[in-house]
Amino acid sequence: MKWTRIALVLTCITAVPAIAADRTFDLTGWAAWVDPNSKGTFNSPAPNQPFNIDFNGKVGYGLGANIFFGNHVSGAFDIVQVTPETSVRSHAVGGTGAFTNGLRMTPLTGVLQWHFAPSGFIDPYIGAGAAYVLIDKANVFGTPNLTRIDFKDDVGLALNAGLSFRLTRMLALTADGKYVPLKSSATAVFANGTTTTKVKINPVIFSGGLSLRF
Repeated sequence: MKWTRIALVLTCITAVPAIAADRTFDLTGWAAWVDPNSKGTFNSPAPNQPFNIDFNGKVGYGLGANIFFGNHVSGAFDIVQVTPETSVRSHAVGGTGAFTNGLRMTPLTGVLQWHFAPSGFIDPYIGAGAAYVLIDKANVFGTPNLTRIDFKDDVGLALNAGLSFRLTRMLALTADGKYVPLKSSATAVFANGTTTTKVKINPVIFSGGLSLRF
């Protein structure tokens, strides 16, 4: 279902007509540093066994399409996929840590941008829009009770700013930053039950990419 939704978004992107006077369409391949900027605390069904989960940033890759509706206004649609590092540690005295795998985060963003110099050598821009973040489950190893953590996909605000540096008429280097404040519901699955809590996930996405302009 998740990949069906991604395909639907990409289909909608390519179906939108471009009507700008000078730039009509940018296609960008991204290398992105995604820092989930997040942590959370769960309470185990067993007494006095709360634990923390922390997320650490990592590099991922993605693709973006930017469609111009005039000289200064465009709609940017980006998808990036990253596998952030996570760590789990019990609150108990001498509590041991654990490691996870399988957690994959896929932010999809749609942003309306204002370009200050779309035809210039340097084109700074700002924007705002929405983000839909797909979050896969994290399998947990190294604990006697906790087996996995399930995350609910979430939607929220996306704030955006960046710079584009023109290399040739059709090529540019783009540096982009996005901030996506979210509060996802997460369920920790234990051998003897489950517990659910809200986890603040505020991804900061710093991307660099090569843009092909049409």
